[in-house]
Amino acid sequence: MKLPRLLASIAVAIGIAAIVTSESAALGAAQPLRREIAPKPVYTALPNYLNSDQVIFKLTEDIGQPALLAGQFVMSGAEWDRLNFAIAPSKGLARKTQRHFTADAATLHRLRERGSQRIGRSLPDLSLYYEIDIAPGTTAAQKLSLIDELNSLGIIEIAYFPAVPKLPIAATPNWEASQNYLQAAPEGIDAYYAWGAPGGKGQGIKVVDIEGNWVESHEDLHGGTDHFHIAGGKIVDPGWYHHGTAVLGEIAADSNTFGMTGIAFNVELGTVSIGSMSIANAINTAVTNSDTGDIILIELQIGGPNNGEYVPVEYEQASFDAILLASANNRIVVEAGANGAQDLDDPYWYGQLFNPSVRFSGAIMVAASDGGHYPAGFTSHGQRLDVHAYGTWDVYTLGYGDLYGTDTTDFYTGTFAGTSSASPIIVGACACLQGINKAIHATVLDHSEMRTLLQTYSTPQSPSSWLIGPMPDLQGSVDQVVGVAFYADTTVGWVPLPVNFTASSGLQVDTWTWDFGDGDSAFVQSPSHTYEDPGLYSVTLQIDAGGDIRSAEKSNYVIALGDSLIALDTAGARGTSVVATIYARNSVPMREIRIPVLYAGSLNLSINSFSTAGCRTSYFEQQSYSHYDPSNKKVTVKLVSSTSGTSPDLAPGTGPILKLNFNIPSSAADSQTALIVVSGYDAREPVFSGFGLTYEPVATTGTISVCSQRGNVDGLPGITVADITFMVDYMFNNGPAPLPLESGDYNCANGINIEDLTSMVAFLFAFGPPPCSC
Repeated sequence: MKLPRLLASIAVAIGIAAIVTSESAALGAAQPLRREIAPKPVYTALPNYLNSDQVIFKLTEDIGQPALLAGQFVMSGAEWDRLNFAIAPSKGLARKTQRHFTADAATLHRLRERGSQRIGRSLPDLSLYYEIDIAPGTTAAQKLSLIDELNSLGIIEIAYFPAVPKLPIAATPNWEASQNYLQAAPEGIDAYYAWGAPGGKGQGIKVVDIEGNWVESHEDLHGGTDHFHIAGGKIVDPGWYHHGTAVLGEIAADSNTFGMTGIAFNVELGTVSIGSMSIANAINTAVTNSDTGDIILIELQIGGPNNGEYVPVEYEQASFDAILLASANNRIVVEAGANGAQDLDDPYWYGQLFNPSVRFSGAIMVAASDGGHYPAGFTSHGQRLDVHAYGTWDVYTLGYGDLYGTDTTDFYTGTFAGTSSASPIIVGACACLQGINKAIHATVLDHSEMRTLLQTYSTPQSPSSWLIGPMPDLQGSVDQVVGVAFYADTTVGWVPLPVNFTASSGLQVDTWTWDFGDGDSAFVQSPSHTYEDPGLYSVTLQIDAGGDIRSAEKSNYVIALGDSLIALDTAGARGTSVVATIYARNSVPMREIRIPVLYAGSLNLSINSFSTAGCRTSYFEQQSYSHYDPSNKKVTVKLVSSTSGTSPDLAPGTGPILKLNFNIPSSAADSQTALIVVSGYDAREPVFSGFGLTYEPVATTGTISVCSQRGNVDGLPGITVADITFMVDYMFNNGPAPLPLESGDYNCANGINIEDLTSMVAFLFAFGPPPCSC
């Protein structure tokens, strides 16, 4: 038997750290990272919020690594010919075609491999993104024709005109009262409390800000001597460098006797500018210039489909994929929610692109509020907004000079606003918590654990139909991080699954109490435990530190697999169809199942169709062949529970998931059989995918054999009058015996008698019952 192969697994992606105490609970289960490809756009015009002088396109996955020479792909085939014709420099439309991401292919592949392994599902291949610089003088009609041609090709996943990035600044000042975001909740996030914990000032953490420009020489940014720019040509414009300086001031303004004080003033700063690269490329550049646990801030917004109103940058597929890769590689990405006043749950404009159960990049998305925690009139809103912070012209920070200053090196403001001012507050909170966790536990929080802390210990938004999430309160989250944390050396595997747990605390602990979720427990700091039965297990650790009770829970943290894919044995008569049923046992909810079927053998089967009628998967929205090669007896069936987020994943359980309909030729012999192999063929393997996990189940081969059709005694196809004559001659006139003999046993009563003959007559002439099944 082929040994099961765990394609990919990662503890943190599916072991969401639902951190709770006895006094509070997490707002909801955190979402695993999910990728949903945006629909191919259909343009009828070129609005000014799009950069129509450039086209970004991505080739489909698993297409290989085509070489690009002199603006042409070195590939053959009709679609490649069409693509090469469309982008040929000689045609005069495409001035230059090149890879979109500047990181070399080896770096991109390494990040993809590491991230895929970590989150348990395949990440997009960023090396398949390309950009086309449109030649000057190209008309709007020619541009529209070019992108329509690209999107008509099956080898292209998506092609689009990139949006022009904009600063997420609210347009009209309101001059609200000044807001001190360092103060205790509910007024602020209580940075003062975080500073009292080891690592609480952000030490050991790097923050990379992505936008256009900054004043590195500002007197209150690391003394004005820290040159922190990483890459990208800066945009020489006051709007950009005032904005960038204001953002960094909220996070990291020096703790000294003048100016402002940043929330996490001991962080290491880094900046990447979009002046000479795309947003997606800037995000990937930030990833390659940071480490696990570091924080990437996206201080940008783009025009969206609703008349160009601003939306978060991950609306565009390349930016989403770059963020997804960053989250999978354990960067904390904080993304401005944008100032377009857009309901991101509106299905007309956004479909399911901002539904975290369908498409989820892992970024912590930030909304803006006023001083009373009510949604700002310009902020995006909806279920995708994780948290909020202040943004109605009431944030004190560096830059602009409306509050104080003589030149850009000592400018200060009291009226910074928008999701631009809200997002750095959240970055500061993340840096404090990450620094504390790293200092005490020597580990880093991932996006799910960070999001849970920010939301669980928080000040709620004021009542409103606009969902913007709560504002973090560092006092509660710092206490939780300091109090207790644990992790396991493995969280996914096949039963019996041994797991070694390690716990740590910043307190003097008297007792450790573990609940492993399967009815067993332990009372030492770092126990080992073996899971014997398949299932999802939540793990809880409670400590008592001199009467101070703290607890940490990780929901569905351990996945013990015992999953299987079984082709059942069956038989059918010559010249008939037969149904081969595929059973599955799944330990976790399944969103997608791929079943490769090889049906080779001496029995020359032909596949007719497949069905899920009466199966556990009957409600699945996508049921299709992902590979179809009947001439070589190979097909792969792909089943997806939902393509729109409206149907649930397949619940853990056991039962039929697929029925394959085969035809048995009339010429088949009794000795012939065919194997129904579901363990894979060529490069195709059986795949179970769901709950942030992709893996290969144990596969069991089934057999289809030939049996005699009861009542067909003369060897010719079908049951006819000739068969009755044959039976009469055999039974009463010493005629030849049926071949094979059991074909005369019409009723399957272990013998041939007059009842078999009368039943055959009734079947042919009086609507009697059909013969028993072979």
